Amino acid sequence: MFRPIRSRLVASYLFVVLLSMGIASGLAWRTLDRAFLVVMRENLLSQAGRVARTTGAGQVNWVTAGELTEAAPPPYSQLSNIQAGIHTRIIDEDGVVVIGTAGEGTHLRIVEDPSAAQLSESSELALNLDLKPQGGSSSETELNLLSRPEIQSALSRVPATAIRTYSWAPHRRVLYAAYPVFSEDETVSAIAYIATPLPRFNLSLLPAYFGTQVLAGLGLAILLAGLAGAVLAHQISRPIRQLTSATSRLAHGQPVSPLPQAQTRELEVLRQTFNTMNTNLTQARADLMAQAQQREIILDSITDAVLAVNQQGEVVVANPRARELTNAGPDLLTMATEQALGVQTPQKREITVQGNVIELQTTSLHNENGQITGSVTVGHDVTAFRQLDRLRTNFISDVSHELRTPLTAIKGTIETLLDGAMHDPNVGQQFLETVDRETDRLIDLTNDLLLLSRADAGRLDLELSCIDLTHAVARAISQLRRRAHEQHIRIQSEVENGEILVMAHSDRLHQILINLLDNALKFTPPGGSILITVATSEHEATCTVSDTGPGIPAQEIPHLFERFYRGDRSRVRTHDDGAGLGLAIVKALVEAHGGRVWVKSLPAEGAHVTFTLPRPTYPSPS
Repeated sequence: MFRPIRSRLVASYLFVVLLSMGIASGLAWRTLDRAFLVVMRENLLSQAGRVARTTGAGQVNWVTAGELTEAAPPPYSQLSNIQAGIHTRIIDEDGVVVIGTAGEGTHLRIVEDPSAAQLSESSELALNLDLKPQGGSSSETELNLLSRPEIQSALSRVPATAIRTYSWAPHRRVLYAAYPVFSEDETVSAIAYIATPLPRFNLSLLPAYFGTQVLAGLGLAILLAGLAGAVLAHQISRPIRQLTSATSRLAHGQPVSPLPQAQTRELEVLRQTFNTMNTNLTQARADLMAQAQQREIILDSITDAVLAVNQQGEVVVANPRARELTNAGPDLLTMATEQALGVQTPQKREITVQGNVIELQTTSLHNENGQITGSVTVGHDVTAFRQLDRLRTNFISDVSHELRTPLTAIKGTIETLLDGAMHDPNVGQQFLETVDRETDRLIDLTNDLLLLSRADAGRLDLELSCIDLTHAVARAISQLRRRAHEQHIRIQSEVENGEILVMAHSDRLHQILINLLDNALKFTPPGGSILITVATSEHEATCTVSDTGPGIPAQEIPHLFERFYRGDRSRVRTHDDGAGLGLAIVKALVEAHGGRVWVKSLPAEGAHVTFTLPRPTYPSPS
C-alpha cells in the first residue's frame, strides 16, 4: 500500500528534527557534565586548600590515635568515598592517614600540644563530616595512596584533582582533591586529601532534574516541527499533486491547462518541462487526429472497397464500400481476407455480389520480424470492364455477322452472274439489284459504326441551329408513311400549334426520328398504330414515340441502347430486324445535342421512347 508523499515528508521532517534534538541534547548533556566537573573541581580544590591552610596554621587541635578512649579506627577504605558528603583526611609524608573520619561512638580527645610527628583527627572536621572512622596504616594503604597522581602532584607542591570510578559502584564517580600542607619551614608536612561522590549524568537523572521542563519542551518542539513539516509538505506536495492530476488527465487523452508557476527552482524546472511536453503531445495528438481524419476522408472517397483485418480476423479498417460488400456478401469477403493470413504472396480472385463482379486483391501485412500480423484487401468493381469485354466480343461477332451476310449475298450473286446469268436480261437485272441493296446495307452499317465511333471520341462536330421540331416530325412521318401503309400501321402525331424550336442539327434530328419510327414499325403488328407527341417546357422540348407492339420485358430495358442488341427476335414483325444499332445511334446523337433519352414499356402495352432537346435561349428584354 503506497503512502502519500505528504505524510512521508512530515514523518521525515519529524524524524530529522527529533534526531537533531537527540544529538543536540546529548552534546548539551556532555557539555553540562564537563561544566559541572570544572565547577566541582574548583570548589573541592578550594575547600582542600582551606583545610590545608587551616591545618598548617595550627588552628585545629590535634588528637592522636593512641590516646583515644576507644579502639583505633579501622583501616582506610574506598567505600567511604562513594557515600554522600565530603570526606576529608590528612595524610602525612609517608602516606598514612593521620586525620580521618570519626565513626559513631568515637570520642576524640583534644590535645593541647599536638605532636608534629603524629597527626590525628580534628574534632571539628570529624563532627562536620559525620562519617564512619577510617584509619590505620598499612603498606597497602600507603602504596595505594602514594601512587595516586594527585597525591604525587601535591607532594610536589602542586594541588591536583582526579576522578575515579570503581567496578563495584558503576553508577558513582568520586572526585579527589589533594592540596599540600606546608610547615613553618615551607616544606610539605602533610596533604589535605578530600573526596566527594559525583552523580553520573545519564538519562535516568533527566526526570529528576528537568522532568517537566524537558517534557514540555519536547512536546512544544514536536508540535512546532509537525506544523512546520505540514506547511513545508503542503508547499512541496501541492505542485506535485497538480502535476499528478494533470499527468493522469493527459494519459486519458483529456485536455490539460498549463501548470501555474512553482515556488522552488526544481519544481519550476519540472513544471516547464511538463508544460513543454503537454504542448508537444497536444500538437502531436492534433496532428494524429488530423491525419486519421484525412485517412478516413480518403478511404471514404475511394470507390474501391478497402478492408484490413488483424491476425485474429477482426476488422481494423473498412471504408463504406467495404462495409456494403461485407453486409451483402460477408462470407465471400471474409473468406478471401482470411485466406491471405496463411500465405506470403498476394492473392487475387473475383466474387459476385448482388450481380456485380468484384475483383479482390489481398495482401498480407508483416511486422519488422517478417511475421504476418494481418491482411488488407482491396475490392475493385470490374463489372463495367467485364461488360465491356463482353460487348467487345459481341461487337466483333456482330460486326462480323453483319458484314458476312451482305458480303455473302454479294459474293453469291456475282458468282451467279459470272456463271452466265449476266447474259439473261431478266435474271441479270434482279441480281444486280440484290448487289446494289446489299452494298447499300454495307454502306449504312459502315456509316453507323463510324458515327458511333466519332460519338465515343466526342468528334461529331454538330452545327446546332434553331430547328422547328414540328416540321421535323412531319418530314419523318412523310418519309415512312408508304412503308407504314404497306404494313397496315397508322402513324399519327400530337403537336402543339405553332413552331416548337429546338437547338439541333437538322440531318441528325431527322436521323433520330427515322431510327425511332423504323424501330416502332418493326415491332408494331399490322393494324397497330404509332403516335408521336411533342411537349415543351421552359428549357427543353420533349418528343415521345409510342407504339402498340408487344412491349419490352423489364429485364431487357437496361440493354436497349447497347450496340448490336436485338432483344427477343420473336417480337419482330419483319424479316429485316436490322443490326441492332438504331437505338445506340439515337442515344449517342441525343446526348451529343445535350438531351436525354429513355424507354418505358410494359408487356402487351407497347413501348414509349422519349427524348429531349434543349430549346434556344433568348436574351431578356432590357
